[in-house]
Amino acid sequence: MPLRARVAALFAAYFFGLGLFLPFFPLVLAEAGLGAGEIGTLLAVPLVVRLAANPLISAAVDRFASPGRAIGLLSLLAAIAFSGFFVVEGFLASALLLVVISIAWSPLMPLGDALAARVEREGEGDYGRMRMWGSISFILANLAGGALVGQWTVEVVVGGIVAGLAGAALAGWSVPLGRIRVLENESVSFVSPDLALAGLETEEAGHGRRRGSLAAKLHLLRGEARFLDTGFILVVLAAGCVQASHAAYYAFSALFWSGIGLSGIWVGGLWGLGVITEIGLFAMSAGVRARLGVTGLLALGIGGAVLRWLLFPLAVDPASIAALQLLHGLSFGATHLGAVAFVARNAPPQWAGAAQGVMSMAGGVVTAIASAAAGLLYATGAVPAFAAMAGLAALGGGFLVAGLAARRGS
Repeated sequence: MPLRARVAALFAAYFFGLGLFLPFFPLVLAEAGLGAGEIGTLLAVPLVVRLAANPLISAAVDRFASPGRAIGLLSLLAAIAFSGFFVVEGFLASALLLVVISIAWSPLMPLGDALAARVEREGEGDYGRMRMWGSISFILANLAGGALVGQWTVEVVVGGIVAGLAGAALAGWSVPLGRIRVLENESVSFVSPDLALAGLETEEAGHGRRRGSLAAKLHLLRGEARFLDTGFILVVLAAGCVQASHAAYYAFSALFWSGIGLSGIWVGGLWGLGVITEIGLFAMSAGVRARLGVTGLLALGIGGAVLRWLLFPLAVDPASIAALQLLHGLSFGATHLGAVAFVARNAPPQWAGAAQGVMSMAGGVVTAIASAAAGLLYATGAVPAFAAMAGLAALGGGFLVAGLAARRGS
């Protein structure tokens, strides 16, 4: 199987579970008797955990493991942990289980993005077309979940997520790429996944490691970390604000639409419709990036998010909701493409996973706050919750302008 197909399969399996988690896991929690504030707080738990888990685990994988096999192992651990929701009940027990799950599950996205960006960089595939299969799988999960939730909500949602993570474990383990190793002379070498798994190195890499002094290694590390300047952090934070502005949508769209009388199949279909626009953008990603550039993609995502969240609570009939869902390709898709391309372009290849982890961490800080705030605000009404999300996306626009100015001035 071609390398690009293996990475596409990894995305498909991972996003099948996510396609059940995002719209329907709040229903699992609501069915367990938890209130809006408790649901918002629980959904913030993975976001808080990923602040530490994503950069630390991603950096460890960059330095010590082959990316595919690390993804496979983490996916398997997350699948085993998530099966605990078949038996766990109550707020505190759910929160503790989510902490354990998130340590393994949260780093999968930045590691997968870094892996796909590396495959594209080596001429083996196109990032957008590989990632597109994740979006297709996400839609299938939305539709399947929408049709089946109700009497079997816990079984369908929890079981489907576990199955998706198990599939991601198999797909990740099949990716043969070794880790990238940089020697003290800054040349790049590769360690095969079998040698990395066994804790061994090639003779050349081992010789380079033994030859370098601690001072030389620290000097190299400082040089590699220069990409983490103020402009880089501000642009990454801009993307994080836009992605965090989806917090109220992820937590409460299913509850909001159910409250205005839409069935589970409608909820799944509307989620799927939004992702269809994302798929279209990913399919044309190379051409779109060439025309708009990273800045254009991020600006498009910011504008789409502000408009979408301002109008979201006002759309209460299927036609207007469906029209508004078409903005998902901008609010999420354009922002994601722009952010991944920006990080891949500015980070050294040997720190690709860690750099994506930094982006995930920045987004996680804002998203954790936004998720908890969305729960509190939604308890007072949908309008204040989604107005706050529009303001957060607009704040991302300010960070983008500041970040680009800082990079031009450096």
